[in-house]
Amino acid sequence: CVVTHTPPAAVLWDMDGTLAESEALHLHTLLRALAYHGIEAGDELHPLIFGKTGQQVHTLCCERFGLSTDFGAWSAFRARCYLEAAPSIRSRAGALDVYRAAKSAGMAQAIVSNSSRMLLEANLAALGLQEPQLVTVSANDVRAGKPDPEPYQRAAWLLRVNPEEAIVIEDSPTGALAGIAAGMRSLAWPQDEAGASLFHPAAQIVRSAQELAAALDLPSLTMS
Repeated sequence: CVVTHTPPAAVLWDMDGTLAESEALHLHTLLRALAYHGIEAGDELHPLIFGKTGQQVHTLCCERFGLSTDFGAWSAFRARCYLEAAPSIRSRAGALDVYRAAKSAGMAQAIVSNSSRMLLEANLAALGLQEPQLVTVSANDVRAGKPDPEPYQRAAWLLRVNPEEAIVIEDSPTGALAGIAAGMRSLAWPQDEAGASLFHPAAQIVRSAQELAAALDLPSLTMS
């Protein structure tokens, strides 16, 4: 049988890796923070931190490397490193085209991130998405980050839509799990084909901005 979907009333976007090509910068700030404390590490950490909150990454480093620095000092150092480079962040290819098409179609939108408010705002500025009425949810706004459903539940509440009326767009399995747990249809937009196999079976895989637009029942994209 053919599965059909009602066009969503609201689109809930992840930020890092989904709208913004910022994952490499997050890894860079982590490696700089570790090096500052005399710990050498490399790209092997990326799969371990992918989609996690800053607090979760700090806990991982304490357990893995015996880091003893408190989270406040640790996160402040990483934030300074991030803000230095944030103006150079670019959007993921096609992501803003879909974002603008959804806006033109009258869909409510929110951005839901596991990053702190400071880093989320830096990303919004870099992508030119700062708007007075834009609903955003950061790690500072919830008690539990993704994969807990709370961030997406809060975004739906702020937009005054029911979970089943919202659709989540994520590049990480962690984020997609949060959307699924919130009772929302979740679109998984992995960075590469290898990453597609890591998502929960309930997530719908899309492999391009055009496929993403089609999943949202938007017209064919004109890529900028």
